[in-house]
Amino acid sequence: MPRLLICLLLFTLAGCKGLNPSVGSYGEVQVFQHRNGDESVLAPLRDALEVEFTTFQQETLFYLYEREMNRLEDFQNRKNLLFLVDVSQDGPVLRTAARLLGRNALNEVARKQESQVLFLDNAFSQNQSAGFLIAPNEPGLARAAAEKGDFIRNGFLNSSKRRILQLLTYRGENKTLPKRIWDEHHWYIRMPAPFVEDYAYLENGFFSMQMDRPGRLLFVHWQDGVTVLPTGEELLALRDSLGFQYYDEDVVEPSRSKFMPARFQGRDAIRLEGVWQNEKYVIGGPFRSLAFLDEERDRFFLIDYAVYVPGGTKKYYLWELEAVVETFRLDAYPTDPS
Repeated sequence: MPRLLICLLLFTLAGCKGLNPSVGSYGEVQVFQHRNGDESVLAPLRDALEVEFTTFQQETLFYLYEREMNRLEDFQNRKNLLFLVDVSQDGPVLRTAARLLGRNALNEVARKQESQVLFLDNAFSQNQSAGFLIAPNEPGLARAAAEKGDFIRNGFLNSSKRRILQLLTYRGENKTLPKRIWDEHHWYIRMPAPFVEDYAYLENGFFSMQMDRPGRLLFVHWQDGVTVLPTGEELLALRDSLGFQYYDEDVVEPSRSKFMPARFQGRDAIRLEGVWQNEKYVIGGPFRSLAFLDEERDRFFLIDYAVYVPGGTKKYYLWELEAVVETFRLDAYPTDPS
């Protein structure tokens, strides 16, 4: 079996002026392939992308919808497209891929007999991501789908969060408070305009900001003189105490919360996932936290984000907050935060 070459290329069309905005949900992927109903390719992709995403209830990360190529015009303005390209089969899928990516990319797959995964921004619409799983033949396409479904899932997830951040900052952002935090405490996070400045709080190793309607909250807690990362149990207890102190008696629901090892911006970390509740107001929702050390300054960080979306899906709003969390920096203040 030929070695599978994975190649993620982010093409951005020069200036997408004149393109209509994309429509639909970030959680949907429209799939096009040469032979409709080919489950040898679709089934492993569904296994990789249609995974459970636990919030306050069970949600699904992405939903895949197979579409016929003769209806491309009906769906080409959706936010996420995925083309399954067999370069040995001429037809509308192959011709569309050649038009968007160029013949050289497809000829390279045929020449090397190695599959590729490519992503293209704004192929038909603004704020859109089009993925291409390209293989030299039909068996190769099925193998590539089975082996690199996780890679495709992460590609769409990262692209979605990047595009969501662009939307969040479209109306501007607060640059004064993040600069003050950098000057005084030597860490940075972006503060898009939807975060209400009047609700921002900064004091004694704790910074919080929030967006309303629906409620989205983010805090950064730090402690100096810490050289060992606390255990998962200790972090859940810390999250519980911080929520109670700063969020009007929020508490962590232990039976619905967990921790796991993680990586965050090249550092070892511990990730918390769980549910917060507030008995005073009879409300609750999901939260996520990342704990890690700044070893250069002997400083411990806990970055936390939570949502309150009664009766609605929480996934999109957690993605919004994750996109902001990923702007966190310790190494240098961005020369151009936008």
